[in-house]
Amino acid sequence: MSKSTNDGLERGLGFKGVLSLALSDITPMASLLVTAGAVLVLSGTAGVWAFTLGCAIAITVAMSMAELGSMYPTAGGLFYIVTKVLGRPVGFLAMVDYVLQGIFIPATLALGLGTYLHSLNPSFPVNTSSAVAMVIITLLAVLRIHISAVIVTICLAIEFVVLALVMGVGLVHLNQPLSILTHPVMLTPSGLSPVAGAAVVAAIASSLFSVNGYDSAINFSEEVKGSARNIGRAVMYSAIIGVVLELTAFVLGLFGTRDLNAYLGSATPFTDSVSQALGKSAGNVVLVGALFAIVNATLAITLQFARVLWASGRDQAWPTPVNNLLGKVHPKYRSPWISTLVIGAVATVFCLKSSLISTVTFTAVLIVILYALIAISALVSRIRDKSLARPFKMMFWPIPPIVTILGVGLTLTKQKTGDIKIVLIIALVSLVYYYLYLNRSKQAKWVAHNPASME
Repeated sequence: MSKSTNDGLERGLGFKGVLSLALSDITPMASLLVTAGAVLVLSGTAGVWAFTLGCAIAITVAMSMAELGSMYPTAGGLFYIVTKVLGRPVGFLAMVDYVLQGIFIPATLALGLGTYLHSLNPSFPVNTSSAVAMVIITLLAVLRIHISAVIVTICLAIEFVVLALVMGVGLVHLNQPLSILTHPVMLTPSGLSPVAGAAVVAAIASSLFSVNGYDSAINFSEEVKGSARNIGRAVMYSAIIGVVLELTAFVLGLFGTRDLNAYLGSATPFTDSVSQALGKSAGNVVLVGALFAIVNATLAITLQFARVLWASGRDQAWPTPVNNLLGKVHPKYRSPWISTLVIGAVATVFCLKSSLISTVTFTAVLIVILYALIAISALVSRIRDKSLARPFKMMFWPIPPIVTILGVGLTLTKQKTGDIKIVLIIALVSLVYYYLYLNRSKQAKWVAHNPASME
């Protein structure tokens, strides 16, 4: 029987359920269709190198997350880990970063949904249809977690079928030469032009965004039955499966296209390749499958970040009235319903006001910064907290966190200056808030919650 308390979440997920949710957060098909397109825009055919490097860094990040997540299985996820290991001020910055991701990632995917709806039927405006979809998905996210897990598992199965079709078309129709890798090109106003090395490094962040999501297993851990080791296993399994599927499909999709210019310039390149190879009807089938995939992704990610925002309220990160609202659990569905509605409402506004590429690049900066903090936490935890139990232990320590730090550090140097400036301003404002308000009451404000231990 699943267990819950009057003010807590319900432990209604088994290992397979949390793995399905984590895979749905990575959303191999949806990420390929939405965020991987940004990689092509930023680096052209050199996107294969950017994607490969991004996937390699993602696996090293997952190793650190798996170990730390098994030690600290809480809905606060990554921000809780950073707080426990690196201290309250840095942990608060991690929380702000994570909550912002919770707004921008669902909005990004919903904008992708609007883009593909528009491709299927041009009468659907991208921003408006994205916003409507975000509203519907938000309402679904209020349901009980095991009901949501069933929904995303069904959509995930459809997603894998469509992904297999995209990969199959690319495998059977290899139309591009190897020179697109040895002498990569990208689309510019004057046509196809050589790609600079800096463009490859800049695109790594978007590649990391594309395979991001394995951390969600930690955010759902207060709703998982079984041992804490299962959290680490879910993080690693979902990361490996997601990376293999996305990288394979990305490479095959690029090599399978007939018209490289059109492919690099398309808003829907991966479904276009199917239409070219199998006809318009097959392309429309893939488009419908893409819509399922993106709905699945947006639902799973809204579920995840609603729990992050809920945990911030429970941990007293905001003024008391705000904490009381965000910390509410629905009496029937045992879900963090106010936090879910807040995430959905703000994401809906961004759907109406933003473009797909701008949300991808800004969110990618937020993601790589948090990855760096997790890698640093993994190093500090092993060196300082040697006596703590580690239900899931990473292999090859300390290589994974060191590779992560070097990789994301290099990647950050090539991101948009405007995105970096916005993140720095947010960090400065957050620290001012922390020291003027939260730090004045260390016993009552921003208190990292220790959840009930797992079996």
